[in-house]
Amino acid sequence: MLAMDPATREKVRAHVTGNLDATIEELKEYIRIPTVSVGDGTGMREAAEFLARRYRDFGCQEVEIVETETFPGVWAYYDAGSPITILNYNMYDVRAVGDLTAWDTDPFEPVVAPRGDIPAVLYGRGARVPKGPDTAWMAGLKALREAVGELPVNIAFLAEGDEILGSISYAGLLDRYRDRLADVAGLIYLRADQNDENVVSVRLGYKSFITFELTASGESWGRGPTAVGGAHSALRTIVDSPALRLTQAVGTLFTEDGRMAVDGWAEHLEPATPPAADLTVIEELLAHYAGRPMSQVIPGLAGTGVTAYVDGLADRALLERYMYGSALNIQGLRAGYTGPGTRTHTIPESAVARLDARLCTSASPSVFMDALRAHLDARGFADVEIDVLSAYPASRSSLDSPLMSAFLDAVREWGGKPVVWPVQAYGGPWSFLAHDWGTPLVFGTGIGHGGGVAQPNEYVVVDGGGRRNGLAEVAMFAADLVMGLADRMKERS
Repeated sequence: MLAMDPATREKVRAHVTGNLDATIEELKEYIRIPTVSVGDGTGMREAAEFLARRYRDFGCQEVEIVETETFPGVWAYYDAGSPITILNYNMYDVRAVGDLTAWDTDPFEPVVAPRGDIPAVLYGRGARVPKGPDTAWMAGLKALREAVGELPVNIAFLAEGDEILGSISYAGLLDRYRDRLADVAGLIYLRADQNDENVVSVRLGYKSFITFELTASGESWGRGPTAVGGAHSALRTIVDSPALRLTQAVGTLFTEDGRMAVDGWAEHLEPATPPAADLTVIEELLAHYAGRPMSQVIPGLAGTGVTAYVDGLADRALLERYMYGSALNIQGLRAGYTGPGTRTHTIPESAVARLDARLCTSASPSVFMDALRAHLDARGFADVEIDVLSAYPASRSSLDSPLMSAFLDAVREWGGKPVVWPVQAYGGPWSFLAHDWGTPLVFGTGIGHGGGVAQPNEYVVVDGGGRRNGLAEVAMFAADLVMGLADRMKERS
């Protein structure tokens, strides 16, 4: 049940709609800053300064741009004098643009235009993730404060600029403000996640997610070429190959049928079957998607061309393995010259493999990385270097938490159909809060529509014509969510 009375809701609506043009202009300004973290860094500091200014203009008493090993983070704190504090996770980097000729508009010159039966959408890279929903979120907070005089919660804002790079800096940002975040009532990060059927996916659990690189080099091995450019392959009869050594080391991590074979990992992994406490949620999930192939149910599977699955799994068993299984994956391999023709025939001086592990476990990522080091050393690969790029624990949020209850009610109020996933195979730095302090999470979800993330012509709905939720509705939804959370926290105090 929502906590906002009709008169207050009307005040929120009036403020949101009366300032919608200004909100759209603010979003346009934000999108014009090209924040592609995998690019040359253009615009990244400007975006951090934009967010810092946004938080100052909102009234945050603390605002700090924090230098990191990649791009600046932004911390801000709004003290409403409340006993309740929430954390707003944020990111400002966006996906790479790709082929510019595939775009109908300049990706960093936002355009508002109709799209099919939708009266108005805003096109631009970052419109849907993350800049559109974040701008609407701030508009909703302003409207709520205007309607009730002061926010019912304090808000800590913590933004990163390298999510697309694997959130390299966020663990350090959390550590920096650890004493301020240990008792927050919940973490909120909204996205326009409502699909054409109005489904809003709700994720309770995340797997541990570790990304690392293995490097074999002539320098560390003491064999093979060490000079940049390697050696000519005509010398292979008398010169050792670091690239071959890397493949041999990687080969020890897997069985012949592709399963993980790293010493000391299996004992820390949970069974690849659902616990009894999740069975009801799984039944509801299956009932919602009844009659649909799993290629249309499991996130990321559609469009991959996959026609056969590991161990011949299908239907419910496939879904359960996706959620509760653990795996080690080779993302990519790089070594030597791979360009056109035969310009060089090389024995590369080094070779790198990037891998990621997505694990159902309660153990710390460091347990797995220490075991990996011991595994390689025991097999004679002490020279193969391990570089951990990101390492996040698994986490779980309760469906009965005040935050989740408020979120589900707000979603339903705005025409959404929440579908709960007990576990998703993704992971990230937000899990530190749930893992270390039991903080509930509402992450990467919410009402509102959009599309084109990581594709050309990314967009977010501005005006859905009453059929789809646009920016104004997302802002009002945000106000409902915050008010509902505060009300439920008071009930439990």
